[in-house]
Amino acid sequence: MAAVRWRRGPAAPLQAQLLPCGLRYHGPAPVAAFLRVQRGTGGELWASFRGRLMGGRDLPLPHGYRGMVLQEEDAPHGDEDRCVTVTGTFDAIRDWGADGVPPPGGLALALQWGDIAQAIHAPVPENHEEGTP
Repeated sequence: MAAVRWRRGPAAPLQAQLLPCGLRYHGPAPVAAFLRVQRGTGGELWASFRGRLMGGRDLPLPHGYRGMVLQEEDAPHGDEDRCVTVTGTFDAIRDWGADGVPPPGGLALALQWGDIAQAIHAPVPENHEEGTP
């Protein structure tokens, strides 16, 4: 059975961006040259990409979580394990929507799952009565 072996490289802090479109590119990019972000009066973010207006917001990852960017390397000869290196980390995801800020739900809702999972898997004290918090 193959396993994943990973090692921590020089992991730079990154700004993760979730765009409302597909790009046929994977790798580092000079994002600041393409997205000139301006903050709106309500704290929302505005930019344009290829002439299309986008609205966005920064969504922090749940407490205790950290995003990692991994780069897969060739495994040593004859080794079935997959080898990955951590090349970057992030604590928030910038969520962009086409023509406006993304509506509530989607990624923002998914990021709440960590807190929900922790709450439902927490031990219940023996003296806890049904129906009381």
